[in-house]
Amino acid sequence: MGFLRKCLAILFCFVVAILIAAACSASLLNIPHVGAIRLGVGKLNSSTKPNKQEIPAFFASRYARYLHPQIWACQSANFVGRRGYYSQGGEDEALHKWIFNDTKENQNPGIFVEIGAADGITFSNTLFFERMFDWRGVLIEAQPDNAKKLMKVNRKNTVKLPIGICSPPQTYISMLGGPGFVAGNIDTMDEAFRKSWHKNNNKTQQVTCGPIGYYLSTIGITHIDLFSLDIEGGEFSVLLTMDWNIQIHYLLVENNSKTPNVTNLLKSHGFRVHDFNSCIMKRLECAPSTLYVNDNYQRPEFSSICLSNIYSNRN
Repeated sequence: MGFLRKCLAILFCFVVAILIAAACSASLLNIPHVGAIRLGVGKLNSSTKPNKQEIPAFFASRYARYLHPQIWACQSANFVGRRGYYSQGGEDEALHKWIFNDTKENQNPGIFVEIGAADGITFSNTLFFERMFDWRGVLIEAQPDNAKKLMKVNRKNTVKLPIGICSPPQTYISMLGGPGFVAGNIDTMDEAFRKSWHKNNNKTQQVTCGPIGYYLSTIGITHIDLFSLDIEGGEFSVLLTMDWNIQIHYLLVENNSKTPNVTNLLKSHGFRVHDFNSCIMKRLECAPSTLYVNDNYQRPEFSSICLSNIYSNRN
């Protein structure tokens, strides 16, 4: 009988200990944690609270910026620009001379995004602005061989992403084409382009993908001065995944059969077609592009959003 009482007492203590632990866990669940922050939206989700606690998007973006000092570190007073154009058809030279002609060294660096960045150097539409004016940005390339080169290249002002772009619940795209400048998502590739460059080729590589708006938000991007988009017919699909709370000033998109869809979409978000000839430099390799502009764009002073207490490896 005494043995039975001891067993019951031990069991009772064990049950009480479990209940206490459960109560403590429930209490802890009410404490906000970093993983609950959804960057770019600024809401703290907690199923245990009836009212969601709001976190301003400004602070959510600022948290993300500490993870990417190569973009968000304040500009060095010793920065010296290096002149040189790199675009295939002279797009960067035309943009510099007719769009960003008032840009100066050591003055308010811009933010760029380049999708279809290839190896990050050859035919880049953004490299000139990085090297000449200390602009910073995001480079995205989905073709695996190009992406490997991109990840190794010296673009120290950039976040480099070896990924594709797609809408959920899709998580992979099928890239058609090898290294170089004619690869693309087989499901969105312009039909005429495919017949010209991949007529007898159906070999693809699977690449992880996600929405562009999500990627940019998690880097802390809230505004973009120049968005370059050249992915052989997939431009419209990419723009469908954009977070339009992120301001864009100029958007350069290569022309193809889906250009009317792109134009209609961008007009619905306040853009207009800019009178701009990207082939005006008369390069033989130039593929015509359309430049869209958002006249309501409000460019912040970079000094007001950069992080002065972090340091990059810039000279």
